[in-house]
Amino acid sequence: MAVQGAYALEKAIGHDTEHIQQDVSSYTGANEHVSSGETMKALVWQGKQKVEVVDVPKPKIIEDRDVILKVTGTTVCGSDLHLLHGDVVQMKKGDILGHEFCGVVESVGKGVKGVKVGGRYVASFQIACGECFFCKQKLSSQCEMTNSNTMTKAMYGGRTAGIFGYSHLTGGFAGGQAEYVRVPLGDVNLLAIPDDVPDEKGIPLSPFPLFPFSIFFAVHLN
Repeated sequence: MAVQGAYALEKAIGHDTEHIQQDVSSYTGANEHVSSGETMKALVWQGKQKVEVVDVPKPKIIEDRDVILKVTGTTVCGSDLHLLHGDVVQMKKGDILGHEFCGVVESVGKGVKGVKVGGRYVASFQIACGECFFCKQKLSSQCEMTNSNTMTKAMYGGRTAGIFGYSHLTGGFAGGQAEYVRVPLGDVNLLAIPDDVPDEKGIPLSPFPLFPFSIFFAVHLN
């Protein structure tokens, strides 16, 4: 299948320099070292038009700024249908899906600042560093540090930021349609949820980096 063949080609070519660990789209196989040894339930991609809820290893902290989030709310975005239909290349069987989710912090890496164990947070669907040229211009969807995919750059002349649960074309990060998820650079990519805001109202904040752009276009189109 071309969707999976493209990922095999990317592996053969190799990434550009990685600034955070990528291609951790599940916590199994070659990624066993990122597993805690426990298991959890997760929704995984099994091929075109096929997804399943299966038992997979639970993630653990692998880099100093990682956060492990216990997912309490997640949803299906319309763009997930592109993965289901096989329209997005560089998927691998067993990839954990989901890029809109919130939850409670179970553990934090020693380099994480301002994120508390036991706190409720919603994750940004994209993964930004907060420090590169684009992040400083508030264009974090173009973050230069979280997606080193060679094919993406060859096809488009540049790259998006890494995205949770959305193919290796966007970094190969395990998604949040699971009981637990690893959030890289957690102090940049998690937004605290007030106690009086329920999950179903917090999850729509997952695309929060896009809100300024949405407002801009809404104003100018009207």
